Amino acid sequence: MSYNEEHIFQLILEKLSGDISDEDNRYLEQISRVDPNVKRCLEELEGARDVAGPEFMNDLHNERAWSSVLSLLHADQEKKDPEKKNTIIIPAAVDETVIPLQETGKIRSRNRWWLAAAITLLIATGGYYLLGGRSAAVKDDRGTQIAATPAWGDVRLLLEEGDTVHLSAATAADINTQNALLHQRDGMLSFQPGDGAGGWNTLFVPTGKDYKVQLSDGSVVHLNAFSRLRFPFSFDGNNREVYLEGEAYFDIAKKADQPFIVHTTGTSVKVLGTSFNINAYNDSLIVTSLVSGSVVSDAEDNDSLYLKPGMASIYRKGYRQQQQSFDEAITLSWRKGEYAYYNQPLGTLDAVISHWYGKQLLFDDPALANKMLTGVIERDQPLMEFLESLDKTSGITYRISDDKIYLRTK
Repeated sequence: MSYNEEHIFQLILEKLSGDISDEDNRYLEQISRVDPNVKRCLEELEGARDVAGPEFMNDLHNERAWSSVLSLLHADQEKKDPEKKNTIIIPAAVDETVIPLQETGKIRSRNRWWLAAAITLLIATGGYYLLGGRSAAVKDDRGTQIAATPAWGDVRLLLEEGDTVHLSAATAADINTQNALLHQRDGMLSFQPGDGAGGWNTLFVPTGKDYKVQLSDGSVVHLNAFSRLRFPFSFDGNNREVYLEGEAYFDIAKKADQPFIVHTTGTSVKVLGTSFNINAYNDSLIVTSLVSGSVVSDAEDNDSLYLKPGMASIYRKGYRQQQQSFDEAITLSWRKGEYAYYNQPLGTLDAVISHWYGKQLLFDDPALANKMLTGVIERDQPLMEFLESLDKTSGITYRISDDKIYLRTK
């Protein structure tokens, strides 16, 4: 038995809106019973609807989000079987087999597109991540919501006019667009704006990758995995403004007459010329770490906080900003493809495991999440190396099932 994913997606939307017929509802329930991925997608979207409220089905990002998912699906299927672009086979029974160890560095294609669909639509409509905690989508000063970050695939640039450009760290090429000439070299995007180049563009960096962009003023932004940056091809106003969700390191070109402002879901960081890191994966905890120069961090319902090099502002939703010193070698280790942690609770590693490997840490005993550990995770190394290290040095064993890693004490 096979089914068309666009049809299933449409049935899910009809069920969420309450417009599904009895016959179609029975068909969808039948598929949900035999395919756990369909069931999980439906359950997660129903949860997102409950969170988002009545406006869930009115969100205009649904169509664009689904198009993004389809492009990932078709790219995978064309490599495997050009004759079966839109068909997914339903298994004879629910498969709860644990993924063999050699498969832990990736998610199987069939699981992946349903997970990607859930993630993409939940960010676009429900406004929170399935991977790496919950976070509301960033909006610009006009209240326009930034499109969702694709969970997997290529680094992408979504242009103001609606076109999507696929970028590759290994490719050196120039690309002509309506408003700019794009250059991609050595994992960095730069560009030459055309005459009257306006509007906003969004750079998406998916799970397991990082990427740099050089802005029109010469500033360089290095984005961590599962992050996105919204920026114009040219800064024409009184300020240079960008919007970030995820994590990025900023090296800002000095321009005294045009301050640079980074907006996140909960803070705005204003600079003239400096280097700093912002971790804004979760709008409930945003950390700005200043490497050089000076910045002013403004938070919702908070006073401004002036930072000096070596200090970080810690914003927790509902509380006043605080500042503390930070270890640059640890905070910026992600730029070298590493995540260094020192005397840190095991539970805090869930975010990096999610963003780098697309998997979620779960604990049989909740107290295990508070176990303090020190070590380094290397993004280019198999996830198994980290898990085997836990097993040998911390007495923690693991079990992997689909996109989840279950941890328990031996």
